[in-house]
Amino acid sequence: YLDDDDDWDSILTMNEDVDGDGDVTNDDTDMNDVPNFLDNDDDGDGILTINEDVDGDGDPTNDDTDGDGVPDYLDNN
Repeated sequence: YLDDDDDWDSILTMNEDVDGDGDVTNDDTDMNDVPNFLDNDDDGDGILTINEDVDGDGDPTNDDTDGDGVPDYLDNN
């Protein structure tokens, strides 16, 4: 890891371990062969992760506009 937020998406690299196994290099939620910690659009929906912070609090991990339990930045619908 080069810094705290390698892809500048406002989610710290250490918090991009979606499967919780301690290895951020194997988490690729949009299956584009770019791990989330280097991918600035983690769900591949065309909206940059940093722009999926709907409530504007600087934390896109707590925004789930469709209420399905998946944060918007990981939900491509």
